[in-house]
Amino acid sequence: MPSNTPTVADDPSILATARAARATRQSAAVTFGSVLGFFLLVTLAAQVRVPVPGTEVPMTLQLLGVLLAGLLLSPNQAAAALSTYLVLGTAGLPLFSPGSTGLWGPTGGYLVGFIPAAWLMSVLRGRGGAGVSRLFGAGSVGVVVIFVCGIGWRIAWLAGDWRLALQTGLLPFALKAMVELCLAVALVKSIHRWQGRRGGTNVSECVG
Repeated sequence: MPSNTPTVADDPSILATARAARATRQSAAVTFGSVLGFFLLVTLAAQVRVPVPGTEVPMTLQLLGVLLAGLLLSPNQAAAALSTYLVLGTAGLPLFSPGSTGLWGPTGGYLVGFIPAAWLMSVLRGRGGAGVSRLFGAGSVGVVVIFVCGIGWRIAWLAGDWRLALQTGLLPFALKAMVELCLAVALVKSIHRWQGRRGGTNVSECVG
């Protein structure tokens, strides 16, 4: 004779708690994977180094990695990925561009600027699939933040010579920065369209 006694599986509160726990684990896994993935992306991008005559600042692909982090991740995830990169690199791991002295050298300001730039880009981009103009606006602000930090650092490094700081820290890289911004926006929109066709959630909607 079947029993009418409720089982654990029939208890709505237990089912709700189990679903919430599963969602929390999934969210934590997404956050960890996102932070780790973009930490590795920026690390790999730093290894692409092209010396620029007349300046200690090399050309790398780090800016592209930072732009993608800021335009795809949540503010917390973006800041965590770049903070991890900066902390571990400063601790001595070979993460920075070959030959770089990190925070103790003339390019330290750019590295410091990665963190607020990525966070601010994510905040300005908003949640969901932002449009091209919004992505460009957010990315442009991020680029400005990085260069402001980098040039400010170089002015101090060059004993207040702001003209030389601009000549060696901004002018050779302005065009490259704009190309990387356009490429980052194109990649983000492509990722959003791909996710839309799959019927999945945008990466930028996975906030943490």
